[in-house]
Amino acid sequence: MTLADPMRTTALRLGFVGLIPFIGLATAAAFGPEELQAAANPALLAYGATILSFLGGIHWGLALARADLSMPDALTMLGVGVLPQLLGWVALLVPVSLGHVLCASGLALFLVADHTALRQGLAPAWFMQLRWPLSCAAALAMAVGAIAA
Repeated sequence: MTLADPMRTTALRLGFVGLIPFIGLATAAAFGPEELQAAANPALLAYGATILSFLGGIHWGLALARADLSMPDALTMLGVGVLPQLLGWVALLVPVSLGHVLCASGLALFLVADHTALRQGLAPAWFMQLRWPLSCAAALAMAVGAIAA
């Protein structure tokens, strides 16, 4: 067993644990009593914005870990890594339903950046096995929040 095997397993497990707030808050926002819905929907939006920031941080980490990156590639990775934070911040400033849509869109669209990092050899081979189900489930939860709002 290589170091990558336990890393992959741990990342997958923790990633799926990270879906618990998405699923719980989206369910509460859509189906809970009115007072729970009122609290769950902005909490879901805040969690979605936080996760977008986390995704941007991943790209910074990938770029900073590679001393052999060309300056244009490093600037692209770092620049792309800032976009989710900015989108998440804007999502917190607009009406809640629009914020959910922005977060859902950002989660789905950032898969393109993740796939690009994989193609460039900057992410481990199993990276998209982690990113696809997590991003799709999180984006779906945000869409439920948008509908519930």
